[in-house]
Amino acid sequence: MTVITAAKSDIKSSMPWHAWVIGLLLFLFGLASVFDYIMSISQGEEFYRASGMTETQVIYFSSFPLWTITAWTMTVWGGLLGSIALLLRSRFSSVLFGVALLGNILYDIYVYVLSAGIEAMGVLWFMPLIVTVITAVVIPYASKLAKNKLID
Repeated sequence: MTVITAAKSDIKSSMPWHAWVIGLLLFLFGLASVFDYIMSISQGEEFYRASGMTETQVIYFSSFPLWTITAWTMTVWGGLLGSIALLLRSRFSSVLFGVALLGNILYDIYVYVLSAGIEAMGVLWFMPLIVTVITAVVIPYASKLAKNKLID
């Protein structure tokens, strides 16, 4: 009986349904972010104009300094890989979301403090903040799943 009890305690609990929903939503958002990232890096102004950006927005997004592009890279790939890790039930999901959060914060500093990002983004000026807040909330969520042994 002791062996059976020990074996049962080693079995990982199933991941709750809400973790699957959150992971899937974050994965889909991550795919959209990666598409935007790849198109922006590979096509630049042509992609921005095809997306309906104004000339001011095209100039703004085309003139990011390298450190801002690096922060954006951390945000996009950290978020996508974090969502994949969450869906694969990996404890590294919170670390990857942490990388994304660091990228978000650096990007936000550029947009809201060091540049005219609010004006350039127009009606969507708040979107980087929303992404930052969501990422910040997901980190303790994924950490709690790991702590409760719902992910490895």
